[in-house]
Amino acid sequence: MDFYQAVSQFKPLVTQEVSDRIQSGEKLILFVGRASCFYSRLFAPKLAQVQAEQGLEVAFLDSENFADWEDLQAFRARYQILTVPGLLVAEGGQVRVVCDSSLSPEAIRTFIQEGASL
Repeated sequence: MDFYQAVSQFKPLVTQEVSDRIQSGEKLILFVGRASCFYSRLFAPKLAQVQAEQGLEVAFLDSENFADWEDLQAFRARYQILTVPGLLVAEGGQVRVVCDSSLSPEAIRTFIQEGASL
């Protein structure tokens, strides 16, 4: 599975939609990445595998969306998403972020499950 196949399984959002979902307190699993990033291309298929196995809804925030650039940069600074790929899990206003393309599918699954208990 390549990057595009993986992210086609995710719900694309823009920064304002992501912020609204975090503020509403609803559960959110968000992948922040871009097609031109080697590490995002490594990470996306692993996240898609976990999504498929667990029946999860995963959202995608394209870090190359220049129409959303200012909001995106402010969002990344606020949640300390310094590099991509970034995986953000939010629920009840609590947010956890990890930026590590070397995570295994099992580590991704664990991070998401731990995020759900925020």
